[in-house]
Amino acid sequence: MTEQAEMHEVSLGETVDGFKVEELIHESQVSKLYRVSHPDHQFPLVMKVPKITVMLPSSVFAGFETEMRILSRLRGVYTPRIYSKGDLAVMPYLVMEYVQGEALKQAITQAPVSVHELCQLMIPVCKAVHELHRHNIIHLDLKPENIRNRDDGTVVLIDMGTAHQSQIPDMYTTSHEQQPITTDYVAPEQLFEVRTESRSDLYAIGVMLYELATGTVPFPNANILTVKKRIYVPPPPPKYVKPDLPDWLQEVILKCLEINPEKRYSTAKEIGYALAHPHMVKLSEKAKLKRKPGLLTIYKNWLTNRDFMFQNTEARLQPYQRLTTAPHILVAVKLEHSSEELRQSLRSTMQKLSRTEQGSYFTCLSILLKNSANTSESDVQDFIEHSQPRHIQAQAELRHWLQPVGLPESRLNVQVFYGDPAEEIVNYAWRYSVDHILMCAHRSEGPTRVIGNVPGKVIAEAPCSVTVIRTRLDRSES
Repeated sequence: MTEQAEMHEVSLGETVDGFKVEELIHESQVSKLYRVSHPDHQFPLVMKVPKITVMLPSSVFAGFETEMRILSRLRGVYTPRIYSKGDLAVMPYLVMEYVQGEALKQAITQAPVSVHELCQLMIPVCKAVHELHRHNIIHLDLKPENIRNRDDGTVVLIDMGTAHQSQIPDMYTTSHEQQPITTDYVAPEQLFEVRTESRSDLYAIGVMLYELATGTVPFPNANILTVKKRIYVPPPPPKYVKPDLPDWLQEVILKCLEINPEKRYSTAKEIGYALAHPHMVKLSEKAKLKRKPGLLTIYKNWLTNRDFMFQNTEARLQPYQRLTTAPHILVAVKLEHSSEELRQSLRSTMQKLSRTEQGSYFTCLSILLKNSANTSESDVQDFIEHSQPRHIQAQAELRHWLQPVGLPESRLNVQVFYGDPAEEIVNYAWRYSVDHILMCAHRSEGPTRVIGNVPGKVIAEAPCSVTVIRTRLDRSES
């Protein structure tokens, strides 16, 4: 009979699998964080160790195993890089990149902050959450303490102990463990142990937006008993705390904080896009509210929302599926170099997509100046300083050209940039998580000149699918 190995907890001063445990950084009720070093790694590392020498609920180990499994599968830039892990049955530990930046947490301690600072902080957070959902992972414990940044500003999401990923066993549902919650940021559906709703993360984003904008959370001093009132009590509008808040920002925040997930944004990238393009936010009566919700509103919410929490969770869309419900489509246009046939074909394609993809939204992008080897920096600067009339004219021409498409302002954004066309298109697609690009191939950029032309470069470097529209003459030459 084989003797079972006794579980050992890592301690300060020892060396584990080549990692020297040097300093205790943080200690919570359930785990310890140590700074560690290794001769093969010259950058900061941290070792996370669950406490096993005290009586703790088994959910602690469920959370640690969940985090280990999820982080081991990820290779993205928005989660900590993993370097080593221990045997859960013998010596559980996780060595990962030590991300020290706490820009969001520090800003919240000084809140309220300016609208500009709020957007600068939260747009990258939305991008990070969107990328997490692309990997079919729901964080379920988003809060300032779990959002850090590297020296280059990249947002990193940490502490995946309560996260859900459909491709691995959910330790909280299969073992009937109760999911730990952070009362200030928990979404209403999480109170009913719904773990498959990606828009729970969007509710947490809304709470952080509220906190940055007003200096307080929507439901202060919440505890495990009072937290359930948010199932039927809407949050006070941000203007109740800060009356001069812009209408568009209140609209965004309250949409994130809708009690019913179906009324929130579909994806985190939509929130980030709204923060970056306030003029596209469609305002409702919520935008101007300044009073707390009355008893009649609360009663109506109780009647409306008491059943939706108990809907079959298996029918909910997985995060990666929900990302396709609101596609961001980039339309790259060069009106002055396009034939009427080509422009009409592009418009028709936009109309078809707007009808078939009801939740889609469009950015129409035109590049005024293409940098080349013969364009000096002084030429570019001169262009920037004296091109405002041309810039305005180009926007007006684009809007006039787009009128037959019939899209409302909340679904259509018009941008005019300067620079290299391919580079600007690709950069915009990466920055705003574009799902699809529509562009034209002019005769000089036809099928005989794929390598090196603008469509060819966009196809090679864009993070999404690309549709290149050609004229009949171009197609006949291919």
